[in-house]
Amino acid sequence: MDQRNMLLAFSLSLAILLGWGMLFPQQSSKPTVASTSEKVTEQKAEVTEKAPELRPTDVDVGSVESIPNPSEDKSTHVFYLENELLHVGMDDRGWLTHADLLQYTESIEPGAAYIHTLTTEKGPNRYVNSGVLGHKRVTPFVLDAEKSSATHKVFTATLDSGEIWQRSISLKPNSYIVHLEDRIQQGAGFKMFRQVVERNPNKKLDTFYEHMGATGLLNNVLQKPSYDDLDKTSVKMAATGGWTGMMDRYFITALIGHQDHDYRFYYKGDGRSYQSGVLDDGVLDDGDALFTSDLYIGPKSIALMKSLDIGLERSVDFGFFAFISKPMHTFMMWMYDYLHNFGWSIIFLVLTIKIIFFYPTQKAYTSMAGMRKIQPEMARLKDLYGEDRQKMGQEMMKLYKKHKVNPMGGCLPILIQIPVFFALYKVLLMSIEMRQAPFMGWLQDLSVQDPYFILPVLMGISMYVQQKLNPQPTDAMQAKIMQFLPPVFTVMFLFFPAGLVLYWVVNNTLAIFQQWLVMK
Repeated sequence: MDQRNMLLAFSLSLAILLGWGMLFPQQSSKPTVASTSEKVTEQKAEVTEKAPELRPTDVDVGSVESIPNPSEDKSTHVFYLENELLHVGMDDRGWLTHADLLQYTESIEPGAAYIHTLTTEKGPNRYVNSGVLGHKRVTPFVLDAEKSSATHKVFTATLDSGEIWQRSISLKPNSYIVHLEDRIQQGAGFKMFRQVVERNPNKKLDTFYEHMGATGLLNNVLQKPSYDDLDKTSVKMAATGGWTGMMDRYFITALIGHQDHDYRFYYKGDGRSYQSGVLDDGVLDDGDALFTSDLYIGPKSIALMKSLDIGLERSVDFGFFAFISKPMHTFMMWMYDYLHNFGWSIIFLVLTIKIIFFYPTQKAYTSMAGMRKIQPEMARLKDLYGEDRQKMGQEMMKLYKKHKVNPMGGCLPILIQIPVFFALYKVLLMSIEMRQAPFMGWLQDLSVQDPYFILPVLMGISMYVQQKLNPQPTDAMQAKIMQFLPPVFTVMFLFFPAGLVLYWVVNNTLAIFQQWLVMK
């Protein structure tokens, strides 16, 4: 039993040491990212062969065929709208080039800037543009001041064929929804595209474990084409309703269609610029072509997005352990409603898990206590049959049977913790609610590492105490290896999110108390 426990714990430590850099790369929580050309793990994008051609010719500067550099094709005016949550800017090209989230800042430092989800500044940027297929806009958008307000703007422009393009853009109160309405006067048969464009992304952030970049929910299937996939081929799909956009860890910009309309969606990329867009046939309204759409620019809050009833909450992908992560997230949010502190929510989560698994864990610790009592006899058998492994194994099994102990019983506490560990990591990693969530004292952000490494040190101490309570390996080499595990885990946990380390410290502390009660 002690050998199996040692190998299991050591294998876990090696797996985390060797695989952590690949599965959980260090990342910035900012929505914009640095440029890079490095490859990432591939995620094959689904391509619908029968989708219509999405490469029209002779279209506006924001065409689906080519995207100009926004820093080179400057607009002359930017018009702003604002509500309690959003500050949005549209320029005279009709591009949404600015979006600040007024409830979120770049850091917890006083005076920190708001999160910029849309920007056309140099370096990584993201914006939303649109155009009329087969036509060019020959005049800039002009504001109709009489019909406009702080949360609603009306503009007009002229197309090369003489039709008037009227656009209205409005913000709903206390909402991250931007409502867009485009009307082409006497434009029967005209079609439009809208797209979220991302330029110069850091492709390293799109990994096997955490997707960033183009996404969407089409035909009730979550789309996650990688940057590398889009560099090779575009993705074309036809769907009824749905949404499409670009996202990072905590924030998303998504174009939302009418859930009963048919659309053609596309994802494109060329190594530098990536587009997630939709082609809209619109509807005929008194001879005019009318196109309406909503745009969500905001946090990936499950509760908030779920209230929209369009499946936008599925952009929060908890991955392989979602069956654990989702109820864990729900429970923590429920506890937060009462405790108003995610640190205490994590502690109560540990207590709940301990209660659920009390009986099997108690049996495991009882087995470990039994193994500890027969250690002298195990050492004697090793001295007698050390060279004859088959005979020693037979005598060991007789010894286990005589004292009614299970050599595998002590593995259970470790096995239970592994999926919970990774599931909680995903909850802390992906949940916007955990971002910049304080606990107490020096812990002002549970989603990042402990700034003073106090929790990792306490975790290492708790591991050491647990080792002393467990049966000690009879083999000298195994005993030495086991001695290295607490410092190895301490070093690893230095850079884990503080919330995850808090979970581990509390879990170890309760385990120590439970073992002590069993063994006293």
